[in-house]
Amino acid sequence: MVTKSKIIIKGSNSGILDVNLVDILRCIQNGELLFWSLFWIEAIGKGSDSEMLDFKSYVKNSGNGILYNYNTLIELSSSFTQIIDILICGDMNLEKLKRYESDEDTIRECTFVIELVDSSYWEVSTNDLASINNIKKRLSGVTEQ
Repeated sequence: MVTKSKIIIKGSNSGILDVNLVDILRCIQNGELLFWSLFWIEAIGKGSDSEMLDFKSYVKNSGNGILYNYNTLIELSSSFTQIIDILICGDMNLEKLKRYESDEDTIRECTFVIELVDSSYWEVSTNDLASINNIKKRLSGVTEQ
């Protein structure tokens, strides 16, 4: 079994998280080769509040999350003015992108698990060391767990 690395990204010490989802996604090597699924979101969108509420409900009630390809996920990430909480998983095997019983199961089964916790910090779990190294080089406030 391949060991997963987990990193925490807190950004610069400005007191406001200045690392966005698109920043993380752009550090992932060969992200376009993976399937991506959005499992949870709490965000403020650029559209109306009712549109965001509808989207949040749609994601929450989806059986196995909302599937995206890498480029569309990057586009989606720019459609929010603020993300508060989000859970996105990526894997080459579409069947692995499903709701698991526990966070540990999700991390064990999916190649990438990207989570934003309460607008405070990002958690990224993966066995893709090249992408982890890119994140460490390009983004500020990265620590390995």
